[in-house]
Order: sequence, then C-alpha cells, then structure tokens
Amino acid sequence: MTASTTQHLPPSFVTIVIPIFGSVTVLQELVSRLEDALIDQCDRWEIILVEDGGPDENWIETARLATTVESVIGVRLSRNFGQQEAIAAGIAESSGDTIVVMDCDLQDPPECVGRLLDALREGADIAIGNRVVESAGPVRNIINHAYYWCLSRLSGYQIDPQQGTFSAIRRVVADSYLGMSDLDRPYRLVLDWLGFKVERINFERMGRTSGASTYSVWRLMKFALSGVVFQSTRLLYASIVFGAFTSGCAFLMGLYYIVNTLRGDPPEGWASTIVVNLMLGGIILIAIGVMGVYVGKIFNQTRGRPMYIVRARLGDRSSE
Repeated sequence: MTASTTQHLPPSFVTIVIPIFGSVTVLQELVSRLEDALIDQCDRWEIILVEDGGPDENWIETARLATTVESVIGVRLSRNFGQQEAIAAGIAESSGDTIVVMDCDLQDPPECVGRLLDALREGADIAIGNRVVESAGPVRNIINHAYYWCLSRLSGYQIDPQQGTFSAIRRVVADSYLGMSDLDRPYRLVLDWLGFKVERINFERMGRTSGASTYSVWRLMKFALSGVVFQSTRLLYASIVFGAFTSGCAFLMGLYYIVNTLRGDPPEGWASTIVVNLMLGGIILIAIGVMGVYVGKIFNQTRGRPMYIVRARLGDRSSE
C-alpha cells in the first residue's frame, strides 16, 4: 500500500525517539507528558530513549524508566557517538508506522507532538517543527542564521534555520533514511534531501529547564562543516573561484609594481612581498584543507565502520 492511499489514516503505532546525553533530571516528566499527549493520538506507542555514552547516571535513569514504564525502551550506545548517530540508532530500533524525533530537555513541548501527527494525517510525509521563538542567545542566533544562509547558497536550495530535529516522519521516510549508506547522516539535512512532502508546524521552543547545551563552538563548527560537505561539493568549486580571484588580484598587483618600477618608483622594502606570500600561502592551505575534508570523509566511508554501536537494550517488547 502506498503512502498516498494511507495518508488520511491516523497512525496506529507511534515511536518517539529521544537522544539523551544530559538533562536526565527531566526524563520522568518528559515521559509522563508524552504519554498524556499520545493517549488520544494513536492506539499504541513506544518511547525509545537513546543514551549516547554520557555519564553513568544517564543510563541509570534511562534503565529505571525502561524497567518501570511499559512503553519505554532504553538503548545504550557504547560511547558518545553524537546526536545524529543517536537519532539514527533510535530510528533503527523503532517499530512504529510513524516516528517522532525530539530533544530530551523539554525544549520541544510534548504537547505539540499531536500537531505533528495531525500534519501527517492531512497528507504530509514529514512534519517539521518550525520555531517561532528561539530560546538561544543572540550571538548563537546570528551564527546559526549565517551558517544556514551559507549552507543554502552552497546546497542550491533554501534551508530554514528555524527548523531543528523536532519532527514526525512516516515509516516510508524512516526506511529511506535508514537505507542511506552515508556514514555522516545529518538528520535534518537528510529529510530535506529525500524529497518527500514536508509540512512545517509552528511552535514555541521552550527555555532549557535542566542541563546545558553540549555543543561547544568547536563542535558547532565541526557539525556545520560536516553539513556543508554532506550537502554539496560546491565548497570545492568555491575554493577554485577564490583561488582564481586571488590570482587575478596578484596579477594586477604585479602589473602595478612593474609600471611603478618602469617609472622609476620601485616598491621599497619586503613588506608587500611578505604580505602577498602570506596571503597566497593561507589561501593554498585553505584549499588543501577543503580537499582534505572531502578526502577524510571518503576515508571514513571506505573503512566500513558502523555509524554507532549499541551496548545494551532494555524494555519489554513481548506485546509486539
């Protein structure tokens, strides 16, 4: 049966995928609010908590919920692989005909899950939460918008910075996502690339009530670069254009010095030469670095290592 023939049917089995690294103090509240929100939305549900190799207390709380709450399944990764890998692990473990992905810190309101599911009932294949109020600081917001602007230019289509991982997808979308062989698989960017029908649902992202963001400036830069490399090879072409532009500037500068020398006014000292050499050397290193990132991605892909490793699972699936 195709998606088009089932698009108006309500989801009978919903899987909630929640990556966990911090904010374990709110997990009990998160699970309770999710169960209250889902009771009128579907016949069955499961909540998969993916513990991403954090401190031991993270797994202790996850295991407690998995053994005391019937709908909760705990998945523990062998080490900290990252949020995107934890999402992939949760989707791979899911059994539902609809999968919802959300954060563990209550910034994605559980009460909004029903609105995402409603969008799927109305015919969408993917429902993505669109943040109308951003809870991050002004500096991070500026960096976030600048990154997505650059990414949109490099990828060739518009990517909205107000959309995070809070989303609901049909099983056909989840299977397509899992069928990709990319070792680096940024969840949100993959959803854009897959090409299914997308509906955007506005919601107000709540302030963080527990823990702190684990994304340092370095991790954000690394994730941003990974997203650019996943989306497009235009960065390679950009380095070529930048190199050609710099070479043109150097050529014009050379003509300028030649003309001045013929007029009896040669350039004095070595400052200009050193500056030019440093500039060209920096550009060469940037171009080599860009190529190195792509080569590194190829190396990681060809090694054939798994995207993540599951260390333990907890939860009763006898009713499946």
